[in-house]
Amino acid sequence: MRKPNGYGTVAKLSGKRRRPFAVRITAGYTDEGKQIYKYLGYYATRKEAEYQLSLYNANPYDINLKNLTFKDVYKRFYDVKKNTGTSEKRLKAYESFFKKLAPLYNMKMVDIKTPHLQTLFDTFTEFSPLYVRELKSFAGLVYKYAMEIDVLDKDYTRFLKLRKFKKLRKNSIFTAEEQQKLWDNIETIPGTDILLILIYTGFRVNELLSVKKEKIDLENWTVTSGSKTDAGKERVVPIHHRIQPLIIRYMQTDGEYLIPNHNFKSHMNYSSFRRYFSQILEKLEMDHTIHDTRYTFITSLREVTDNNAAITSIVGHTNIQMTDKYTLTNIQKMRQEIDKIN
Repeated sequence: MRKPNGYGTVAKLSGKRRRPFAVRITAGYTDEGKQIYKYLGYYATRKEAEYQLSLYNANPYDINLKNLTFKDVYKRFYDVKKNTGTSEKRLKAYESFFKKLAPLYNMKMVDIKTPHLQTLFDTFTEFSPLYVRELKSFAGLVYKYAMEIDVLDKDYTRFLKLRKFKKLRKNSIFTAEEQQKLWDNIETIPGTDILLILIYTGFRVNELLSVKKEKIDLENWTVTSGSKTDAGKERVVPIHHRIQPLIIRYMQTDGEYLIPNHNFKSHMNYSSFRRYFSQILEKLEMDHTIHDTRYTFITSLREVTDNNAAITSIVGHTNIQMTDKYTLTNIQKMRQEIDKIN
């Protein structure tokens, strides 16, 4: 199909190139009437180049590209990923990472140098080493895209120096005294009830937060959830009698998720729970990692039963050796083992 006048073209450049397809538009004419081209970017495939040209025509931007902000570049990067098969889960991760880089939003991309990035990343002291590395990788993807469309010719994220983190300590269980403190403060410290549900189910945080109410069976007192391994996916876990009142209370809230967010339209996210968790530890003077909830559950289970089949089924491991690293096939048997925990 012939393109409209002034639409621009995709031209394949000669020679062996990693990105041979150039997107160009007419920026003017010489005195002899010859077109003067402005190149908007270079791409590996014609399909990607055509798509970039269509994006430009849908929303033309400054062809010198020097005025594009970090936010502008990210929006274009996101649109490309969304329309070229990137999964919904990955797109949500991009959005989450992008929010952490808010101080860069309105800065021109060409003005953001290593010192700006370094100063920002030095503030990420509350995040895990893995998460900071993922943030750096995400920023690198945005910079790579900026280079592809000729906004930049250098990836400044390569020069970031991530701070060294202290070696993580070994897991420790929530003691009986600490668990009682949690029970005593359910009504006064937000999130304490969620912490107790984690301790009595052994769920990973995101497994619990993503549970929909339809996965709660109040007649048989079970919850279905799970992730990470084949053995952990969609596993059925009996609900311990002590946390049944907590489950009922959450079942009476609005929305489809057991643990809702502030407007009840989705589930609480990990960052929100992490804030609650930090506040709980500070107020109750405890020293734990989030994973200690799962470690506590597994340890408690191992103390009251040697039924390895039940243990691995409940915690979602593939074998008892994996469970040992942390320290039923029949639902009734699993419940018997769980209810042995105080």
